[in-house]
Amino acid sequence: MAKTIFILLLTLIAIDSYAQQPVVLNGQPNWKEGTNVANNTLAYEEVSDTALLLKEIQQQTFLPFHENSYRYAKKPRIVQWLKITIANTSKADTINLILNLNAHNSLQLYCNKKLIAEKEKTLSNNNADRMGLHFALQPSTTNTYYVRIEERVRYLTPLIIHLETAETYYVWLNTQFYQERWLRFVLPMMDGILLLISIFGLYQYYLSRDKTYLFYFLYALSALLLCFYWMDDRFHLSLLPDLSKWFADSFLYAFMLVGYVFFVDGMLNIAVRFPKIWLTVKLLLTVVLTQSILSFTEYITNHFLFNSDYYYSNLQALPSLSLSLLLLIATLKTVNPIKKFIAAGLSSLLLFFFLPAWGIAFEWFHSMPYEIASFVNYGPAFFIFGITIEVICFAFALAYRTKLVTDERDNLQLNYTAQLENELKIRTGELHKQNDLIEAQKIKQLETEFENKIAETEMKALRAQMNPHFIFNCLNSIKLYTLENDSATASEYLTKFSQLIRLVLENSRSEKITLQKELETLQLYIEMEAMRFKNKVQYRISVKENVDATYIEIPPLLIQPYVENAIWHGLMHKKEGGLITIHVAMAGQHLLHIEISDNGIGRIMAQEYKSKSVTKQKSFGLKMTSERIGIINELYQTKTSVQIIDVKDAMNNACGTKVIIEIPV
Repeated sequence: MAKTIFILLLTLIAIDSYAQQPVVLNGQPNWKEGTNVANNTLAYEEVSDTALLLKEIQQQTFLPFHENSYRYAKKPRIVQWLKITIANTSKADTINLILNLNAHNSLQLYCNKKLIAEKEKTLSNNNADRMGLHFALQPSTTNTYYVRIEERVRYLTPLIIHLETAETYYVWLNTQFYQERWLRFVLPMMDGILLLISIFGLYQYYLSRDKTYLFYFLYALSALLLCFYWMDDRFHLSLLPDLSKWFADSFLYAFMLVGYVFFVDGMLNIAVRFPKIWLTVKLLLTVVLTQSILSFTEYITNHFLFNSDYYYSNLQALPSLSLSLLLLIATLKTVNPIKKFIAAGLSSLLLFFFLPAWGIAFEWFHSMPYEIASFVNYGPAFFIFGITIEVICFAFALAYRTKLVTDERDNLQLNYTAQLENELKIRTGELHKQNDLIEAQKIKQLETEFENKIAETEMKALRAQMNPHFIFNCLNSIKLYTLENDSATASEYLTKFSQLIRLVLENSRSEKITLQKELETLQLYIEMEAMRFKNKVQYRISVKENVDATYIEIPPLLIQPYVENAIWHGLMHKKEGGLITIHVAMAGQHLLHIEISDNGIGRIMAQEYKSKSVTKQKSFGLKMTSERIGIINELYQTKTSVQIIDVKDAMNNACGTKVIIEIPV
């Protein structure tokens, strides 16, 4: 019996402890400060993934509220409901109150199943005051109010439950601003430092075009904009457009890491010295950029990709931390003297950002006064402080690198001056030796110039001898037509002869002429000889496509003597005549290849005819041409060659002659 009574007593105590005590007011209060009604409040936290309706919330079991300002949720979105009952015993006064819960992502106040007040941070609503919920309580009325509080990822903002009048509420706001004075001083100061460093980096890049300064500017500028975004959000300034805030919160950190990574590489050349570490760093940087895109998507869609807060609290910062640790390891492994500044900057970022990012510092300062706690427990303040120290260390690194470059330049200048003095001494000694050799060289040069002039004189003499010989042969042909009284053919022959004489006279003045002019002269000559032999002489001239006849130059009348020899000694003794083929091609990039083929009687039979002839003189043109080739090779240091080949048929009988001329061009 006693045991049963004891159990009933405990049950009654528990029920009484869960019973909500209403806040009783008699008309509009005249408070000097707000009233803490946390002891009159019950709380319930949603655990399901699906948002509950108000009527479903009213059926849940609410427990007494226990203030826990800095706690971490197990889910990325925290939805907490508060239940508070307020009674107005006055029969005449309507009470106007403000429920002050501090700033949160979303606040909604319900009464009698209706939404009566709302404060929310969305793309379309960025009200500077996201804390106070205004409502009115009619005379002789008791209402139960339900408050829905939503936070994202972390529940860091202290939750207070104060009833305020308009006067006490604005006094409280002013007190808050005053207690945050250190935070309001330090954040703009660090933002100003980042602004100056950004301008410095951009100006240095403009002067030197060194990409290291460009990445330094990108890093400092991203940190500057990120700090400005956090100030705008923390101090409810509402200076930035709505969408830009979501963009800044998602992408600025990634942009900052890009500039940060490539700046360190530009300073220490990590990509070349540690290629495996650099590859891993780039992969981690890709992961961070991907996270930024996912984060922006979450903001836009208002939907978290991961249901558990473990990713957002522990894993989300892991790629950035790993990236910084790898850069720190690579920095420590280098032998560059500026590594101490880079290592100090990387260490400050790790110490003041990544450790607070896991909440290591918050619990230490939980019991501190609000003036200090508002600064210490604000994570972005740690982050910006770490970045500011880092960019200052990086500025020291850039200055020290400039000093090293200046010292190296000065040392090079000193070494260069000493080297010049040493070379001057050596050159002075060499000049004395060279003076003794100058006279001998001058004498040798004069001898060489004299020999060249002699060779040029011989060339001109040979050209002068060849031209009369060629003209003599042409005049014999004209004489033949005159004796035969063939005036039409003689006239045509004289026309071709005049053209040929003009070309010969023009060409004889030059040491070299174009291949095109040489072939035109040769064609006129063959046509005249064909007319002389009653068209018993057939010819074909072919030039390969890779031969630029208008550009290539050769000595004048170099091919004609071999064609003349083929006609007179190869085809003249054949009753039916024959064919002369002239083929021009490039045997190499700078080697002209000319083949002169005939299907005449061959050299052996030609020698027999010459032996029976009354006049046994040698070919004057071939002799002159051979001498010219020898002088050309000596004068221009070339290797022009002539090869004569007897062509035979399958029965080993002579069936013509082939002349191959190769001229370097």
